[in-house]
Amino acid sequence: MSLVVVGAHALDPELMAGPLAAVASGAGWPVALVHLTLGERGHPEKPPEVFGPQLREESLRAARALGVEAVWSGAPAPLRGADVFDWLVAELDQRRPTVVVTHWSGSWHASHREANDVVRRAMAALASRPTLAFGENCEDLVGFVPTHLIPVASVRERWLEAASEYELFRRSVPGSGVDAAIPYWAYYTAALRVHGLHFDAGQAQVFMSEGSLPQELGFRPIPGA
Repeated sequence: MSLVVVGAHALDPELMAGPLAAVASGAGWPVALVHLTLGERGHPEKPPEVFGPQLREESLRAARALGVEAVWSGAPAPLRGADVFDWLVAELDQRRPTVVVTHWSGSWHASHREANDVVRRAMAALASRPTLAFGENCEDLVGFVPTHLIPVASVRERWLEAASEYELFRRSVPGSGVDAAIPYWAYYTAALRVHGLHFDAGQAQVFMSEGSLPQELGFRPIPGA
């Protein structure tokens, strides 16, 4: 049993499935957070040649906090599926994940849509058939209808510690003194709480899955989904 979370940029996997990654790691699963690019063009002030190495270091520290592995394809941003397809097929084939989590296709971000497409194509090239699921991402909500939830209260603080290794996440924390372009802290902390309240699960992360998800990790189907 193993988990792979694939994001278009560093920080995407940690937001879409960081709590899940912590739960899976705690259950003894090998977990890899795959960054197809670093997203080095995403800082409002720092140039890519400065921000890229910073993101790589942040991704490694966040992975250590979660007890997982962080992997980067080596490709530059913006993401092009042709640049990472062969690498991703080899990565998935080597890891043989039980579950793969990535971006939902209904996104205003072109690289997120590209990630969805290349993950689907890479999985179609595998001999194994992992379950494909999509994480909740505040940029990928068009048509996103969650089918499963997993309680994550026990790992919330560890996930926050991991996400806070990223400057972009810290900039979004209330009181940071920065007007963050995307309110990561507000959205994702609220989402865990709201989903927990809605489904009587304390704190919960939700996923949209195209197959069954392992109950041994604590996944629950969402009624009516």
